[in-house]
Amino acid sequence: MSDIVGSSFNTTLSRVAEVSDRESLDVVIKGLADGYGLKSAAYFGIRLSGRSNDDPILSVTYSSEWVEHYKERRFVEIDPVIQTGFRRLLPLDWDGFARTEERVKTLFGEATEFGLGKKGLSIPVHGRHGDRALFSISCDLADRDWARDKLHYLRDFQVLATHIHDKVLRLEGHRPEKKHLSPREFECLQWIAEGKTAWECATILGLSQHTVRCYLESARHKLNATSNTHAVSIAHRAGLPLSPL
Repeated sequence: MSDIVGSSFNTTLSRVAEVSDRESLDVVIKGLADGYGLKSAAYFGIRLSGRSNDDPILSVTYSSEWVEHYKERRFVEIDPVIQTGFRRLLPLDWDGFARTEERVKTLFGEATEFGLGKKGLSIPVHGRHGDRALFSISCDLADRDWARDKLHYLRDFQVLATHIHDKVLRLEGHRPEKKHLSPREFECLQWIAEGKTAWECATILGLSQHTVRCYLESARHKLNATSNTHAVSIAHRAGLPLSPL
């Protein structure tokens, strides 16, 4: 699982960076689902560049039949993913939703019949200008396998969801803020981009490991990144020449 996930993560990051329009975004979302062996993947963005909540941006792998059925049954009114997801900061595991209400049970039951997986995660993204997004994935793993692989999905998709949302904002005409790193922060990220550990960076730069970690933490904060890998990717997208050295 880990080798496949690592390959899919890097491939997807590269493909997201190359997205130039809505059609290519749909292709990337479909490729992401296939690469991770998922039953479905979906991006749902609201409040983008002045858009109203009634005019969201969707990029999903759902069948057109399920989309129409979802609309006809007005499931959006009771869908716990939608009703709670945009208000949450942390990811939502679909297993945590109470399914005592009959319509909610029907929603999840019929979603499975239409090809969505029984297990799912939804990752909220909160932008700096009131924009919001949910990135959802589903699969058909057994409980034991889901408990294991969910950790990989959480790690990867919190980063991927942010990148995809940033790309959608750019497609909508939003200009990202320029990032300013100090020379040392930049050097540390350069070596991280080359696959070096914090200890190796410290040895190369003649610094203590603690100092390198502080520089990396500062760089992550400035870039609004959740990890060193995320920071490297954001820096690449911002045009910072992190590699080759």
